[in-house]
Amino acid sequence: MPRYVQVEWQEEADELKELYQAEKDHQNRTRLQALWYLRQGRTVGTVAELIGKHPRTIQDWVAWYRKGGVAELLRHRHGGHTGSEARLTTQQGSELKALAEKGEIRTVWDGVQWAKEQKVTYTYWGMRHVFERLRLKKKVPRPRHPKASAEEQEAWKKGG
Repeated sequence: MPRYVQVEWQEEADELKELYQAEKDHQNRTRLQALWYLRQGRTVGTVAELIGKHPRTIQDWVAWYRKGGVAELLRHRHGGHTGSEARLTTQQGSELKALAEKGEIRTVWDGVQWAKEQKVTYTYWGMRHVFERLRLKKKVPRPRHPKASAEEQEAWKKGG
C-alpha cells in the first residue's frame, strides 16, 4: 500500500521547485527535490526510487521539515564537509612559497623545520599536503661530488 506523507506545507510546489533548482550544494539540492516531489503528491517509496535514497532517509528529511521547515532541513549536514582550518596563515603560506622558489626550502623536511620555527607543528605527510596545495616541488637535484668537473662530463657525453 503506498504511503503518502501528511505535512503542513509552508511552501507551494512552485516555491520548492525554485529552491531546488537554485540550490548549488548537491546534498541540499537532493533534499529539496525530494520535498518538491512529495509536495506534488508522490509517495515516499516513489520519491526514494527517483532520487536514489532509502525511504527511511526521506522520512527523516520530512521529520526535519516538520520540525523547522526548509531551514531545519538544510541545517543538517551529512559527513565532514567543513574541513579543518589551515595551520599556516595565508601570509605564512606565501612566505613558504617564496622561500621555496628562492631555493631556501628544498625538501618537505625543510618545510617541517621552517614551520616549527614559525611555532606551527606539521608532520612530514602534513607538510607534503601543504606542498601539494601550494604546488611546490618536494624533490631536490641529485647530489654532485664537489670535485666533479662539468666540462669533463659534457665532453664524455659527447663521446670524447
